[in-house]
Amino acid sequence: MTIEELKEYFDSVSLPNEIQITIDMHVFDMPKFIQSNLAALERWTKEKEKCPSYLRLMNLKDALEKQH
Repeated sequence: MTIEELKEYFDSVSLPNEIQITIDMHVFDMPKFIQSNLAALERWTKEKEKCPSYLRLMNLKDALEKQH
């Protein structure tokens, strides 16, 4: 997914206040989590698939899709 596709996705879905993404990743402030990871991803100069923030956002997307 591109950065724009990620932004569109998170703008279009209903976000819970908090979510357990993985066994070791629990998000308590969803807007801040998304905003900070998107900002870090936009600054990333290498392949986006190797960016930790990209991986976090993709994990969040997967967790949200599993809830529905």
